[in-house]
Amino acid sequence: MLTKELLKEHLITAYFIDNERQNIEVLFSNKEDKSVTPMIIPFNVDNEDYKNLIEFIDLDKLHEITYQKIKNERADFEKQMIEIAKKEGLIFDQNKIDTKFYPYLVKSIFEEKGDADHLFALKLALFEVDDIRDSDNMDQKTAIRKAKNKIDAIQAALNCLGN
Repeated sequence: MLTKELLKEHLITAYFIDNERQNIEVLFSNKEDKSVTPMIIPFNVDNEDYKNLIEFIDLDKLHEITYQKIKNERADFEKQMIEIAKKEGLIFDQNKIDTKFYPYLVKSIFEEKGDADHLFALKLALFEVDDIRDSDNMDQKTAIRKAKNKIDAIQAALNCLGN
């Protein structure tokens, strides 16, 4: 049972643990062994545990804590997934290109020829290169724009840089 004395001395936090918001997890500390003890109570205005809890954390605050907890858990989950994906080579860190990147690049250029979205993105990326964007070689810049495939776009970009 959650007594007022226990809550006053040891309450850490409380939040809803289900989407229906029918159950509340209350965390309280044990100062002797520095542990945290959870307790699940029902969200029921007639329940004595809930009545005692609500004196320390009102319903609005309970909803706010729950929202922040879910938001923080989601951010932590996304961060972990990105780290796992980087570790597994599924995504690349643009600040540190390693040797795992090049097979994907070669496959994209030579094997996935028909993707118009990729071709467009490649052309945009090429024009972000200062030496290409600032080049006076208008014929090759036009060739990049008019390229029908990735190889032609890259060839025109190389020609643009070479002149």
